[in-house]
Amino acid sequence: MTASITLIGDNLAQYEPSFQAWLSTQQLEASRKVLTNQKDAFCVQRYDLSTPITDGKYGELRAALLALADQTGIDHILQRSTPNIRQTGLAVFDMDSTLIKAEVMDELAVEMGIGEQIAAVTASAMRGEIDFVQSFTQRLSLLNGLSSDVMDSVYQRIEHMDGIGTLMQVLHHFCWKTAILSGGFTYFADRVQTDHGMTEVHANVLEIVDCKLTGNYVGPIVDAKRKQVLLAELSQKYAIPANQTIACGDGANDLLMLNDAALGVALHAKPIVRQQAPCPMNQLGLDGVLYLLGLSSDEISSLVNA
Repeated sequence: MTASITLIGDNLAQYEPSFQAWLSTQQLEASRKVLTNQKDAFCVQRYDLSTPITDGKYGELRAALLALADQTGIDHILQRSTPNIRQTGLAVFDMDSTLIKAEVMDELAVEMGIGEQIAAVTASAMRGEIDFVQSFTQRLSLLNGLSSDVMDSVYQRIEHMDGIGTLMQVLHHFCWKTAILSGGFTYFADRVQTDHGMTEVHANVLEIVDCKLTGNYVGPIVDAKRKQVLLAELSQKYAIPANQTIACGDGANDLLMLNDAALGVALHAKPIVRQQAPCPMNQLGLDGVLYLLGLSSDEISSLVNA
């Protein structure tokens, strides 16, 4: 499939002439399709490019579109290809700040009374300023002695990301495999998996002794490299071709899998991830992924309400 550019924002009808002029300056020819309708609170337009995009042109074009997004507040999302939603595929997701609106480590730290201290380290790690594994072990050690009894109440107060139910329902309708690849913890990832019927979970295991966290973990840490490896392993396990894979995350430890997937969506991402990930998306929740797969609002509604 040819490359495409998806615009997501408000008042795209007013912006369209300006964007069409920009396409002309770039010597790009495209056919436009409006994916939303008048009932929607936002607008989505997809431009399928008939002009071939070379490797050299892709990087230049992506940088220009990111600059336009920053200037206008409208997502300008360049895709080199689009997985076929109607064929079986594999979609993998980071959990913290992607499937849920929280960083679980930070929420546990609040229960210890050291929320601000750990949140600062978490933010630095997600921006790619410090090594993830180093920050993970450092933060976890500070939770030594925390009662495991608090974990249920922590999960109960966490909001799930906007659009998660819609996205999972549509993916599962088309028999996609969905997996959580999380640098967070299995206790919470398992709950998200159950709530949304996801296929499997790979996350970090907390060591708990006598109903208290020890500040240690069990097994390998799910870091950036592990997520990348898991994407490849799951593709092989389920016999999913590379062009039928989606990865979605927000932090620096998601970049490897985002760049390996056919569609790598950086959702409300940290600045370094927004700069380096293939498809940064800020204007919608997880259901925005469905527009990047070419579905319209009417198609999404019919699938959800079927």
